[in-house]
Amino acid sequence: MLTDTREKRPWTFDGVPVETRTETLSTGDYALSSHCEYDPEADTYHPRFAVERKSGGDFLTAITWDRERFCAELARAREWAEPLCVVVETPLATLVAGRGCARDREVHPNQILGTLAAWHQQYNVRFVFAESRGRAERTGLLLLERHRLRRVAGEREPD
Repeated sequence: MLTDTREKRPWTFDGVPVETRTETLSTGDYALSSHCEYDPEADTYHPRFAVERKSGGDFLTAITWDRERFCAELARAREWAEPLCVVVETPLATLVAGRGCARDREVHPNQILGTLAAWHQQYNVRFVFAESRGRAERTGLLLLERHRLRRVAGEREPD
């Protein structure tokens, strides 16, 4: 599994027999190397499926102050067969209620819900909100494994 070099707080997958390697990914924070194209000139891997990790605070920043940069990332996944999975390490109910990391942010619940609805229609993206960082990590790993298994099953199908 590849972890993006810009990932500030990478998941460690403790207790899970998974090998990780830090590389530059054009999209997402985690991808399977076997499902990426490597560009040696840019020294960058271009995934065909990836998981993007967001803390609750990162997610709120992505829908407000860093919206343009994040939309550019979402746009890079438009042509993928499966959506870019954004796994948020905070429950949606917590963010919408203005609790936890959202307490000191001036983000209206309608802005959060409206952005999610618009991005779901506009981009090839799936948002998953987890109850904790640990659950988010397990979810991210399961999404990558599910993608790998679907690809393997698809490659084995007879013509």
